[in-house]
Amino acid sequence: MKKLILSTLIVNLCLVNVFSQIQFNIESPASIAGDVGFTTTADPGVSPAGWTATPDLNDTANAVLDTLMFVEDGTTGANPQGNPISQEGCNPLINDLTGKIAVIWRNTCEFGTKILNAENAGARAVIIINREAGLVNMAPGADGGLVTIPCVFVVNADGVIIANEMANGPVVAFMGTKLFSNNLSINEADVIRPKAGSTPLEYAQSSSEYEVQLGGWVVNGGADSANAILNAKITFGGTTLYDQTSAPSPLGSGDSAYFAFPTFSQASYSAGMYNLTYSIDTTGDEFQSDNLVSQNFHISNNKFSNVTLDSSENMNLGAFYRPSDAVGSISMCAPFVDPNASRMAAMGISFAASTAAGDSLTGKFFSVQAWEWNDAFVDMEDPAADVTAVNLVAQSDYVYNSDLQNQEINVPFTPLTLIDNQRYLFCVNTFELNTYIGFDNSLDYNLNYSEVYKQPVSVLEDNGSWYLAGFGTDLTTGVSVELSNNLNVEDNELSNIDAYPNP
Repeated sequence: MKKLILSTLIVNLCLVNVFSQIQFNIESPASIAGDVGFTTTADPGVSPAGWTATPDLNDTANAVLDTLMFVEDGTTGANPQGNPISQEGCNPLINDLTGKIAVIWRNTCEFGTKILNAENAGARAVIIINREAGLVNMAPGADGGLVTIPCVFVVNADGVIIANEMANGPVVAFMGTKLFSNNLSINEADVIRPKAGSTPLEYAQSSSEYEVQLGGWVVNGGADSANAILNAKITFGGTTLYDQTSAPSPLGSGDSAYFAFPTFSQASYSAGMYNLTYSIDTTGDEFQSDNLVSQNFHISNNKFSNVTLDSSENMNLGAFYRPSDAVGSISMCAPFVDPNASRMAAMGISFAASTAAGDSLTGKFFSVQAWEWNDAFVDMEDPAADVTAVNLVAQSDYVYNSDLQNQEINVPFTPLTLIDNQRYLFCVNTFELNTYIGFDNSLDYNLNYSEVYKQPVSVLEDNGSWYLAGFGTDLTTGVSVELSNNLNVEDNELSNIDAYPNP
């Protein structure tokens, strides 16, 4: 059965504030002052349902500016990250937080419980620090509906900086919305991106085989502007390959405008890391944190992936997810199709996994799989777009022999020569219900998916049901495919495929 988005099965979903000007920033001390990335419970329509009594931070009247203080519930010991369990706030607090913004470490109990305990101790607002890299969207749990103060969630690296500075003296933060007379913005969800985070060089031999369409929406969150300007730039190895600036355009208060650019293409490409950056003219702009969207992408010798790669061509994975109602098979998949696919053979798949706190990956069983995807459709607007006709053509099993939390691993299978224009799903599969698969939450394929290429980016399977848009366009499945242009392979089928039934 076709499902376009796995919206009801998400454990934790990172969402972006699309046109909102909600901010979280450190006001003082100057050494760490500035804007901090976050998700929040206090943005209706973006935050998960269930925070029914939480104030809307889009309303300037609900902004909070105050000094930070860690919670204390008196519990002894340290959690697996080495932080005091007493500062997780899972039990009624023993310190007075009146007039403070509470700071809490994430770990073992529900978000709603932590925030409610802080509110009952007098806190005006809450900051929760992740135990790992990446942002998540906070589920309310049993107590979220009772919470009447706002909360933001920050990545571990930012939280550690804040926590360390709190040990040196007072730290003051602001969360909420400010009014601006001059504020143009560009959003992660509203720019055209390369089709993939990494494309093999064999599939990018000329301008006819590889190109990047370019364009993006600019939003005016201030007064009328006479000169909205957007720039798009692509660089490679310190050399600018593409640099286009739009003509100035009038843009009324609250309005948005789309700026289109010529397509980027070259007669030939070099393997390596490229960078695409969209930027708005910041002259006079009062809130410059939303004036730039930037991502790296690769032309690689041997890797295909929709996620971005680092300089060593390892995947950038910011968070780990699973369906919240998982009861059986779980597959996280990267779709693939190319008119010249037969130039290469798929050699294996890379992924990363993690477990809940206190559990280990040692002994956990996973499979990497390649499926021929035989549903015939043009794009996501085609009524035939579905996952009903899949054929398992390669598989290899993997059992963790040590606790490699969050670490990318490669699992090879017997080389599979690819077929031109054949759709594939390259997947990591598991029946381990206490495990989470890595995702890239640093970019959003929304405009690619909905308006430009209109092709699936991440496909998920949960106990036999397939979801064409996975967890949404801002979470990209952390699967990369290792390929080789050595096609002297006599046997492209596996002799040790486990007989899993087709979901």
